[in-house]
Amino acid sequence: MHLRARLSRVIAALATAAVLCGSVDNSQAQEAAQVKPTAVRDLNTPHMPTIPASKAEWEARRKRLRTQLLASCGLVPMPDKTPLNPRITGKHEFPDYSVENVALETMPGFYLCGNLYKPKGKPGRHPAIVNPHGHWANGRLEMEADVPKAPPAPGKRGAGKGHLVSIGVNLARQGFVVFAYDMVGYNDTMQASHSYAGSLHHWLWGVSLAGLQTWNSIRVVDYLSSLTDVDATKIGCTGASGGGSQAFILAAIDDRIKVSVPVNMISSTMQGGCLCENGPGLRVGTDNVEIGAMTAPRPQLLVACTGDWTVQNPTVEWPAIKKIYDLYGAGDKTAVAQFNYDHNYNIESREAMYAFFGKWLMGDSDAEHFREKPVVARVNEMRVWSGTSRVPAKALDEDALTAAMKAEGAKQIATLWPKSATDLRRFQETIRPALGAVLHFDDATQGAVEFTKSTKLRRAVLVVTMTGEGAPFMLDSEAALAKRGVFLEKLEIPSSSKSAGDLWKSYFSGYNQTPVGESVQRIGAALKDMRTVGYERIDLVGLGSAGLPTILARGLAGGTGRCLVDWADFDSRDDSRYLRSLYAPGLRRVGDLRSAAMLIAPQPLCMFNTGDDPSALEIAEGYGAVGAPLKLQKGGLTPQQIIGWLTAPSTR
Repeated sequence: MHLRARLSRVIAALATAAVLCGSVDNSQAQEAAQVKPTAVRDLNTPHMPTIPASKAEWEARRKRLRTQLLASCGLVPMPDKTPLNPRITGKHEFPDYSVENVALETMPGFYLCGNLYKPKGKPGRHPAIVNPHGHWANGRLEMEADVPKAPPAPGKRGAGKGHLVSIGVNLARQGFVVFAYDMVGYNDTMQASHSYAGSLHHWLWGVSLAGLQTWNSIRVVDYLSSLTDVDATKIGCTGASGGGSQAFILAAIDDRIKVSVPVNMISSTMQGGCLCENGPGLRVGTDNVEIGAMTAPRPQLLVACTGDWTVQNPTVEWPAIKKIYDLYGAGDKTAVAQFNYDHNYNIESREAMYAFFGKWLMGDSDAEHFREKPVVARVNEMRVWSGTSRVPAKALDEDALTAAMKAEGAKQIATLWPKSATDLRRFQETIRPALGAVLHFDDATQGAVEFTKSTKLRRAVLVVTMTGEGAPFMLDSEAALAKRGVFLEKLEIPSSSKSAGDLWKSYFSGYNQTPVGESVQRIGAALKDMRTVGYERIDLVGLGSAGLPTILARGLAGGTGRCLVDWADFDSRDDSRYLRSLYAPGLRRVGDLRSAAMLIAPQPLCMFNTGDDPSALEIAEGYGAVGAPLKLQKGGLTPQQIIGWLTAPSTR
């Protein structure tokens, strides 16, 4: 979305910010931002994090958040880092710096393009800067002239400007190596548009524009780290607007970013208006302020302005981030600089950034050493694919790119798939947090259902059904189980009327747990409640439409006991089935129902009504490889057969 269009969309958010935040102190602002929470969040819903009480509490939270961010970007398990094969299609020499036109093959057949700025006359290894751009019309090659460097008239704001080429040139003159690169669909990086992967089908597989751009940024760090004239221990990142979103998300997930300067982006009232900033499941339970705080204790400067959604940075968002830094005793490593302008990356903002990088990456605290000098550039000569340089013939189009990303995800699951008990432990350690992140499962949450432990029986069966569905098993099984020393508990989960359109509208599933996630959470909380009241062993049964959420819940909640689920003739080859009843962003990327079943192993598992679904056969192969007991039934089971399997000495 173009910069000005994005500005028009946040007018309402700014009005809300003024009402909620005003000029109150941070504690008041946090309280105000959480008043009258709505049941459904979107990108303009005010949201602030809860500040943890201790560093240990925050680091546990940060670990979960990092997994959530990586899963949102389709990066769990992490794709293979294939050779970047850098192509230099042009080089331009100036007295004190040089510029190279570079294409990086961030994945086989996909080329990320940009410009590499290098200092001249400064020998040795240099700190480096990762520089994504925002939604300026000309992307990394924007040369929008700055307004005169003077205070605006009283009561007025200066115009927002973005002379982005100045960033690379001036940082290079100051002794930094800089790679300024395209967002997808800008300038030379045109294999996919900037509306790429805009559907639930893509998100189901963890394929998204936000994820692709984040992967590109990770590979840029790889590239800069590989250069012989770069000090890989001194890498920073900066960008404004959409580039600011990329900057603070990259710093949150990649510790190689040692200093971060996100510009005019981190806000409690607007999280980013473009598809490239709204990743699948990215902000469920979190927000840009908390994600920005994940950079702590590495140095971070928030650059803000009075004319956009960062208007409250000095009084609201930054003080909250500083409280996280204070947990590390690193409050001096973060700062905020605000200027009286509209949305921008103009000269005042840029000079604040130069000085911050100079202080923390060069050890030079004199801001006068980092003043900007004028730049004259011929941007047409800075394009990667121009003249005789052409996009390689093997470059993927959008459909082929999507297929390749799906195939890479499937390959990672297949590589990790357990073939022994040792493999099973490794698989579960990787996949359980990833699946939990996809479903936004919180194993610390207890439910609202009250259970009372039988005074005589230590073992229970929890039977899960869906609202409105009959369950013949429930009618005559309680007494039969009690005779065998098992107490029967019941849980009904609600059915959902949400359509695919509901789940997509306003990036719903970027900010809200989907119905299957809610069902899984409810089942997991019930299991926790039952353990709390004292049951030593809990078997779990999911009947009808509740069967598949039940297998997901058991995989995440863990515990001892048998698990029996109705597969309900689910066709795992049909994505539309997931979209109708089992949709969670990234679920297929982390191995879907197959992974959940392998998280249950080595506990006994029974699946019935599987038909010839290939996923059931894969699960059977996995259970056989690790020596875990599994019963597969293509058709149905009677209540007597269910009771028999649950209470039999052997489960094979």
